[in-house]
Amino acid sequence: MTRAWAQDCHSAFNAWPSEERKASKLQDFWDWINMIRPFVTGRLALNVRDMAPGADGDTLALDFDGGTMTAASILVRADAEASAVFLLSGDYADWRAMLDGYDVGKMVMYRKLMLEKGDTLMFFTAAFFWTELLAIIQSVPATTSEPAVSTGA
Repeated sequence: MTRAWAQDCHSAFNAWPSEERKASKLQDFWDWINMIRPFVTGRLALNVRDMAPGADGDTLALDFDGGTMTAASILVRADAEASAVFLLSGDYADWRAMLDGYDVGKMVMYRKLMLEKGDTLMFFTAAFFWTELLAIIQSVPATTSEPAVSTGA
């Protein structure tokens, strides 16, 4: 996670949805997204539990106001979580699998990304919005490296 990658995620979200993405789903889906979008306000923090050394932080913090992403930053978890409405957290291997193309809906459904802060019902009220957001993040090129392994020496 780098600040530049966070800004690329922000730019990708602001360009969403592309005409190609719109064509891939029924209009009813987009009507629902447009209905729920104005209610998406606050910070969503996306945390990597075992982030490899060298990253700017271990949490992508995304700030929303009425469904518009107003900021994206990389922070340490404690700083991001303090003001987050929702915090999703997953292991590095699961994040890497998602960035490599693993189904984003399954990431949430199979608890590879766990809601660790926030009201579950409120979060899942906007589930399709959040999975679209994860798909956008998935589309942003990222480099990954293996986390450091302690040898016990």
